[in-house]
Amino acid sequence: MSSRLSGGIVATQPLGSFVSDQLLRLCQAVGLHRSDAEVYARVLTDCLGGGAERPLDQPPPHPSFLSDDHTPVEYSLALVPDAPPTLRVLLEPGYAAGSLAQQGRTGLRVVRALAKRWGFSTDRLDGVEDLFFPPDPQGPLALWIALELLPGGVPKVKIYLNPAASGPDRAAETLREALDRLGHRQAFDALPPADGYPFLALDLGDWETPRVKVYVTHRDASAADAGSLSRSEPGTGRETVEEFFRVAAGLEGADRYPGVGEAVRLAGRPVLSCHSFTEAATGLPSGFTLHVPVRDYVRHDGEAHARATAVLRRHGMDPTVLDRSLATVSSRPLHDGVGLIAYLALVHERNRPPRVTAYISSEAYAVRPPLPARPRHQPFSPRAARTEPRETLHSVGHGKAGAEIRMEPYRIKVVEPIPLTTPQQRKAAIERVHYNLFDLRADEVTIDLLSDSGTGALSSAQLAVGMAGDESYAGSRSFYRFRETVSELTGYTHILPAHQGRAAERILFSNLLEPGDTVLSNTHFDTTRANVELNGCVARDLPCPEARNLDSREPFKGNIDLGALEQALGESTGSRVAAVVMTITNNGGGGQPVSMENLRRTSELCRRHSVPLILDAARFAENAWLVTRHEEAYRNHTPRQVAEEAFRLADGCVMSAKKDGIVHIGGFIGLNDPELAQKCELLLIATEGFPTYGGLAGRDLDMMAQGLQEVTEPAYLAERAESADHLAQRVRAAGVDILEPPGLHALYLNAGRLLPHIPPHQYPGHALACRLYLEGGIRSAELGSLYLGEEDEDGNPVKSPPYELVRLALPRRVYTRSHYDHVGRTLERIAKTAESVRGYRIVEQSPILRHFRAKLQPVTG
Repeated sequence: MSSRLSGGIVATQPLGSFVSDQLLRLCQAVGLHRSDAEVYARVLTDCLGGGAERPLDQPPPHPSFLSDDHTPVEYSLALVPDAPPTLRVLLEPGYAAGSLAQQGRTGLRVVRALAKRWGFSTDRLDGVEDLFFPPDPQGPLALWIALELLPGGVPKVKIYLNPAASGPDRAAETLREALDRLGHRQAFDALPPADGYPFLALDLGDWETPRVKVYVTHRDASAADAGSLSRSEPGTGRETVEEFFRVAAGLEGADRYPGVGEAVRLAGRPVLSCHSFTEAATGLPSGFTLHVPVRDYVRHDGEAHARATAVLRRHGMDPTVLDRSLATVSSRPLHDGVGLIAYLALVHERNRPPRVTAYISSEAYAVRPPLPARPRHQPFSPRAARTEPRETLHSVGHGKAGAEIRMEPYRIKVVEPIPLTTPQQRKAAIERVHYNLFDLRADEVTIDLLSDSGTGALSSAQLAVGMAGDESYAGSRSFYRFRETVSELTGYTHILPAHQGRAAERILFSNLLEPGDTVLSNTHFDTTRANVELNGCVARDLPCPEARNLDSREPFKGNIDLGALEQALGESTGSRVAAVVMTITNNGGGGQPVSMENLRRTSELCRRHSVPLILDAARFAENAWLVTRHEEAYRNHTPRQVAEEAFRLADGCVMSAKKDGIVHIGGFIGLNDPELAQKCELLLIATEGFPTYGGLAGRDLDMMAQGLQEVTEPAYLAERAESADHLAQRVRAAGVDILEPPGLHALYLNAGRLLPHIPPHQYPGHALACRLYLEGGIRSAELGSLYLGEEDEDGNPVKSPPYELVRLALPRRVYTRSHYDHVGRTLERIAKTAESVRGYRIVEQSPILRHFRAKLQPVTG
């Protein structure tokens, strides 16, 4: 539950209290008397049963198909010209029961209790009960109840049943039989072509003409398709329906989209049509409704509100009551999420004026973050719609973070259980390791975002080549395959394997640097800096000015400051600049990419001053992907083409293949200088292994070669970017700022902004990382005062970093979006009580890389 929704209500508020408060405010907004509103609020909580008492800081007992965040309640507002609006509430009475069968039995009991309370008959439900409540039901729901709230405290009642209860393949058969029993033998044949039958609805209680309503799913619908769906008598105006579809779906001015002359279709969550039957003489429907899932075709609710307003005004209705109603349900800014306005519907019924209905989500459990800024509409011909592949974001169901996701370009063949620990177990574990997350056992961590280094999942192709690895001490075929692959990618003449990146750094810097030298970089990462300093040299960072603004969405904040670089290269200070190291992506700078233009100009400066340019290429493929997305000159390049060009702008590289090699161990040095390569090779032999294995098994070399080929595949990189963006949206929705824009390998939480009450020498980043573990079993890495700061012997700050960050590193092909949803929910809980987070003090530390081995204690008092 988001604190922005609750208006100060504490997280332990029960669901029933939350939704009844919303309903009371909605009743006031539409003009219902307070006494009626209180009756309806009590009925709502009574219908939810024991689930009404469940605190909102606990997840829903079962996923509810009724809403994206699994709240078992939805509101709707029906409006007509020159008349008061009608408020309805839709609820799932059995959502807190166990199995689907138990949920159905609970729902039936609630319906019959309402019938007894208000004196209406359940004969029509009784006549079809066996069809919709089999012993072992299937499908996403058992029974829903809709209450149309009227003055006087007695509502009109409608129930929703699931035609797929006996299986999706029998839904049509079940529906036909039910309509026959209900006296509408010809009704099924009057329905339009369908992709599915999600609901059958029955009016119960005080209806002038009780209806049987059939809901029909239509995938990939266009405006023309929508206009042809009505079968009601008298007919619904086709032009009116098509106009409503275009406005609600955001297709006005559809010539903005490519494919002139083709139908623009909705490729995400499908459109629904509803057909009402009141008499059997003609077999034709007496009413027709078109439901457009507006939440899936907008970036945020600000757009949905604009479309709803436009629809209402075109039909002569005042949108003011909708504005009031939205404000009573949620206080969050509309642009902060999507889904508050779930559907817009246009309703035509015989002998009644047309009406527009807006469906409003409760959002009791979660707010869906805004969607990416791209349309979900696809232009294509009707013939091609079913036969030709097309790129789109597909609706795959109701999830807390939203239904629209890009499909992962792989399927899972092996799974590993993850530890699910209790708060007490986590508290004991973190106390045992003196609050240093590096010292936790892996089986004490539920979601491990400490590092993306060596933590990725291998592909089946990597495992296959690993099985064929040649373990010869010298001259193995695995080495030659590896060398050929790396040489082809980088263009470097000399390729030396090493067991990981820091080993490659140590070997290179031991031969490239002399004591007193300076190494310049866009930002040195921690081990790179350590290997420079262990050689008695100075590691100096020259990040670009744009990097100072954490909130800026400048696309290349990983660049080096070219002006500062030129000045440093031209200085005569007695300290030789021995190398320039460009880290791609800039991990120490928040995972931000380096543009090809910046890299090219850096290369020119280095060559002008005869200083070697070395790439720290751990994430070269991710950098290349971001270049193709944001650098105009490279939009038509593949990531592989960008990467090849980047390597050739430098004189050599070091790489931890545990990142963009997608392997558990491995790295390499690539050089063109034969003399330097020979020196490195001698040190390699003495400290790592013979040059044809470099401390690695033959299978590791083969898997590294395969990984370096897979990593530049656009489908792989696109999915990685989508996953990172998904988590970024969840984190923002939780009320936690990140270093913008998000990259691919990690998100960087702005701990300093979230915890302003913790001073730098009490390590706010580390405090947030510890709370993440204690709250959700999530391990992360601090990049703030603990990592970069210095204090005197009394603990007073001597050197503070510019920012207090926490890195959430994303392992490759390991966690799904539901894992990242857990991270978002955990952060949301932390953000609500951020003032309760306390700082830490160091009780023991090492002289370098202290964050790896430090021992800490919470600050008390």
